[in-house]
Amino acid sequence: MALICVPITEANVEDAKAAIAKAREKGADLVELRLDYIGGLDDGKIGDLVDSDIPKIVTLRSKRDGGYWDGEEKDRISVLQTCLSFGAQYVDVEDSTDIGWRYEISKACKNNHAQMIISHHDFKKTPPKQEMIDICKNEFAAGATIAKIAVTPQKIEDVANVLSVIEHFKALNKPMIGIAMGRLGVMTRVFGPQVGSFITYASLEKGKESAEGQLTIEDMKVILEILQK
Repeated sequence: MALICVPITEANVEDAKAAIAKAREKGADLVELRLDYIGGLDDGKIGDLVDSDIPKIVTLRSKRDGGYWDGEEKDRISVLQTCLSFGAQYVDVEDSTDIGWRYEISKACKNNHAQMIISHHDFKKTPPKQEMIDICKNEFAAGATIAKIAVTPQKIEDVANVLSVIEHFKALNKPMIGIAMGRLGVMTRVFGPQVGSFITYASLEKGKESAEGQLTIEDMKVILEILQK
């Protein structure tokens, strides 16, 4: 069964730490620290966020990939490396990131026994099934421990294709995360875990979604429990 991950989207460290604690209480398996939401990051603040007993994905999403980071790329990579040195278990870096910077993150993951998620985002459409498979293959070839695609469905066939891609890599025993965003894509968040998605994302509460289509963790847990019966 997929892990349930709660994105942390607070604007400051203290609120983020409180949200992490609440996610743990609500039964999250791990949290995603959306560091691009938090301003004024330094080593001390990063250490405060990473140093807690729930596994973490660290993400510093750039504007080109739907996030809020608009600083220098070298600074973005440095923050992610610092997070890994403090013990973050996963890092999510986009496939649009320069190959040299991805290599630096890959080295930091190996040095700190962490896993690298390479993610692909398409906010306009869902590529054809074979193209999505090829994207994930390229992510694995680039050093990803876990491949990730997040796409925008226009029709129900797009949703079915995302689920089919998840099944494809499940059969190969290669961990991947497949998400169709938006209302139409909610089915991938619910059925993705059933067909092999490594992680499904759920918001801490209504209004705290990091992407359209996320259910709350309470709703997600209830639905997954029903489907397991």
